[in-house]
Amino acid sequence: MGPERRVFFSGDSGFGPHFSEIGRRLGPFDLSLMEVGAYDSAWADLHMGPEQAVKAHQLVGGELLLPIHWATFNLALHPWTEPGERVLAQTDLTNSRIVLPRPGERFDCEQPPGIERSWPDLPWRPASEAPVVSSTAQIG
Repeated sequence: MGPERRVFFSGDSGFGPHFSEIGRRLGPFDLSLMEVGAYDSAWADLHMGPEQAVKAHQLVGGELLLPIHWATFNLALHPWTEPGERVLAQTDLTNSRIVLPRPGERFDCEQPPGIERSWPDLPWRPASEAPVVSSTAQIG
């Protein structure tokens, strides 16, 4: 049996001060599962966009980010592949470690696989064109 792992699961959440508090009180975490899909600017206080999910990952003290709540079926107005592209763009900017397995695929947190886009190359909008920013965006 391997060492104990600390895992954070965001559930469906808007970005807010709770991530800083969780990180301060309970972090750091070896793995954070953050919802990155099914977003829209009108729902920004209920569902994070990929960019705020990366920020939340940092605030809780996440070591490795596993984006969830995307890539299986489309629940929102954005293209279904867009969350994956946007979260990759944001983790590149922040030098955050990320794993993007195919739905249901296993991986080793100690040796996560490299990024392999398992989704089709479809048009998507970057954050500059379709921002998703909660009313508490300046936190952290």
